[in-house]
Amino acid sequence: MRLQSLRPLIKLIAVGVVTASAASAFASEHTHEAMAVIKAVDRAVISGELAAKVIQLPLRPGDRFVKGDLLVELDCELYEAQKAKVSAETRAARIKHENARELSTLNSIGELDVVLAQSEYAQALAELRIADLNTARCEIRAPWDGRVVSLMTNAHENIRQQQELIEVVGDHQLEAEVVVPAAWLTWLEPGLPMRLRVDELSVSADAEITAISPTIDTVSQTIMLRATLNNNSNLIPGMSATAYFDVPPAR
Repeated sequence: MRLQSLRPLIKLIAVGVVTASAASAFASEHTHEAMAVIKAVDRAVISGELAAKVIQLPLRPGDRFVKGDLLVELDCELYEAQKAKVSAETRAARIKHENARELSTLNSIGELDVVLAQSEYAQALAELRIADLNTARCEIRAPWDGRVVSLMTNAHENIRQQQELIEVVGDHQLEAEVVVPAAWLTWLEPGLPMRLRVDELSVSADAEITAISPTIDTVSQTIMLRATLNNNSNLIPGMSATAYFDVPPAR
């Protein structure tokens, strides 16, 4: 085989040796390592609280939003009409209650009539509160800053109550979930620093253990840790990583 034809293969082997050496050097300074996954603290699948038609979905998967931005708008004509009807009934109940109180001062009606008028007014106010809640639910807004993961419906579709509509994730506050041997509990503790080597980007990030699961997996004899990332630039939920722990040899 000619030397020229071997050059690409030699170059590939050399790159692999350099990469492996760099990873080995990174791990050589640490005595313990485990697999980790980057996750978002804020992530939710938002459902519709009303049975209605979807008017618009202004954002698409991958789009970024800030807290309070419109995510889903539902057709609210029916609920607005119901609110107008209940509002009119509430005004009538209020007038009836005020009139009953005036007649009571003149001893024209009994105390029972006043109590019934007051009860009707209170019931009307409660129904108006329900109508206000229904109309407010016609617009689903972002609970925090983040990005759209996926859509489960389309504009102009009729949805049922509690149907899943949109999945969102907050990508500004990330954490790592690390699965480690349960035997490490002899030295693991909240506040212990660790180092993450992210596989997809070949970058490292500092982290700190914030919580340790209170239960051990009986089959694998492992336990899950949660760690806060001190610098999460360029990281996104779902990335895999290797966690390295600095532990004194004597421990």
